[in-house]
Amino acid sequence: MDELKLKEQSEKLREFHREITNFYCEFAKSFGLTYASLGVLCIIGKKKAATQKAVSEYIGLPKQTINAIIKGFQKSGFIETLVESNKDKRNKEIILSQSGQELADKVFSLINKIDYTALGCIGEEKRNILIEAVEIYKNNLRMI
Repeated sequence: MDELKLKEQSEKLREFHREITNFYCEFAKSFGLTYASLGVLCIIGKKKAATQKAVSEYIGLPKQTINAIIKGFQKSGFIETLVESNKDKRNKEIILSQSGQELADKVFSLINKIDYTALGCIGEEKRNILIEAVEIYKNNLRMI
C-alpha cells in the first residue's frame, strides 16, 4: 500500500465531505435553519412522526441537541404536538404542524431536486460505482 497516496486520498475524501456538508449548511440557512435542524425537520417530515430518541439515533446527535431543536420548532409553530408513543410510553412522538409539514415537504423536494440533478450529471455507470465504493468505505469504517 502506498501510504502517501492513501494519505492524499483520505484528505481528499474529508475535503469532499466538508464541502458537501457546507453546501447543505448554506442550503439550511436559506430557510432559517441550521444543518442539524434541517436533518431533524426532514426526518420528522418524512416519517410523519418520530420520537426524539429515534431522531437522535438516526442523525447521531445527542438527545439534548434534538430537544433544543424541537423546542425551537415549537416556538416557531412547526410542531403540532408531542404525543405519547404507542410503542414506548416513556417517549413522545413529534408531529409537525401543517406549516411545519409544508416546510419539510418544500425543503425535502428541493433537496431531492438538487441531489437528482447532481447525480444525474454523473451518468448511471459512474453513479453505481460511486454508491458501491462509498458503501464499501462505510462498511470498512465500521469494522475498524
